[in-house]
Amino acid sequence: MSSGLKMFFARHTAKNNQLLSVATLGPGDRDFLVCQFCKAKVAFVNTYQRSGRTVAAYLRLWPGVEHSINCKNVLKDSVKQLVADSRNTEQANDIFHAQSDGFIFRMNVLVDAEHEMRRAEKNLEEAKDPADKERKRTLYQSTQKRISDYFNSAAGIAKIRARIEDSTDKKALSEMVKIEFNKQHIQWNDFFYEEQRYPALFKKAAQLKHPVAILLTVKTAAKLIPTAKKPFFSLKGEVAEEKQTERFAPAINTLAEELLSNFSPEDELIVVGRVQVSTKEWQSLLYKNLTFWIAHKKQVTKISE
Repeated sequence: MSSGLKMFFARHTAKNNQLLSVATLGPGDRDFLVCQFCKAKVAFVNTYQRSGRTVAAYLRLWPGVEHSINCKNVLKDSVKQLVADSRNTEQANDIFHAQSDGFIFRMNVLVDAEHEMRRAEKNLEEAKDPADKERKRTLYQSTQKRISDYFNSAAGIAKIRARIEDSTDKKALSEMVKIEFNKQHIQWNDFFYEEQRYPALFKKAAQLKHPVAILLTVKTAAKLIPTAKKPFFSLKGEVAEEKQTERFAPAINTLAEELLSNFSPEDELIVVGRVQVSTKEWQSLLYKNLTFWIAHKKQVTKISE
C-alpha cells in the first residue's frame, strides 16, 4: 500500500500546472501528474470492485516518492489543518483538545451540542410572546450553527481516516488522534466503519452510545418515500456482502431534500450520526439495514472534497 493520503486533485505539468480533478483525467494525462500541494509525482488508480461495491478512481503517491515537508496530503499536516479549521469557528468548546503527543477528539462536545440544540428548538416552539420568541429563535439558530461546525469536524477526521491506505498511517492516526466519550477512551474501530466492517457495526449498533462514521458509496440518489405519517427522502448505498445469502445495506434518510440533493451514484460519502439497524428478507436474501437519519448538512460529505 502507498503511504500518504488518497488524492482526488492533481496538477498537470504539461498544462502549466493546471489543477485537475480525477474525474476529468484521460489516459493521456496520467504521466504528467503531481500533487496539488507539492511536486511529488502521483499515480492514477482506476475504478475497481471491492466487497461488492465500486471504488471510485483516485490518485496515490508514485512508488518510491514522498510528499514534501508540510504538504497537506501528508497525514500529520492534514490533521493539523483540520484542527486549525475547527478552532476558527469560535465555538465555546473545542472539539479537538491539544496534548503534547497529539489531540483528543472529544465526542461529548458534539453530543452535548445536539442536546442543547434540541432544548433550544423545544423552547422556541413553546414561546408565546413575540419578543421572547425572537430571542429564542436567535438562540436556536446559534445552536444550529454550533452543531453544524462540530459535525463538520467529526466528518473531517473520519474523511482523513477514509483516505488512508497504508496500515502504518492508520496506526499513526490512532496515536495522533485519540477519541474520548464520557471520559472513556473509544477505539477508532468503534467510531469508523468502512464497507468491509458493516457486519461489525450491525452487531455493535445496539450497544453503541455515541455517534459513528461510515464510508459508503452511493447506489441510488435520494428519492422521496411517501408514508402515511410524514414523507421523507432516502439515499441508498451500495450493499456489502458477507455471506452468500446476507447483504448489508446502508442508507441515509432525511426530512430535508436539500441535505442529499448533491449526491449521485458512485459518490463516496462519509456519514456521521447514530445508526439504526433492521432486517428484511427478499427472495432468498437477508438484508441487514444500516440506516442514518440526518438533520444537518455537515453530517454527510464526499471524501473527494
